[in-house]
Amino acid sequence: MFENLLEMQERGARDRARGRSLADNPMSKPDILPITDFQEWYSMFDAWRFGWSIEDAMSGHTNAPRDGGTSSRSYTRTV
Repeated sequence: MFENLLEMQERGARDRARGRSLADNPMSKPDILPITDFQEWYSMFDAWRFGWSIEDAMSGHTNAPRDGGTSSRSYTRTV
């Protein structure tokens, strides 16, 4: 299970690097991946999101919402 969580974190980081959003979490599509064990599902969901968030932070994306929702605000940085 631990290796699966690490793989899911890496997948989340790759997905963020490819420009995917938090809504693209593959674990959020129960029709594709039926949920049989809630704790295991949530662990995988959270691992992907964690990997996505790490890549987002490392890439310096400043317009990503921290709560996982979508934001209609546009942020501009002034110097």
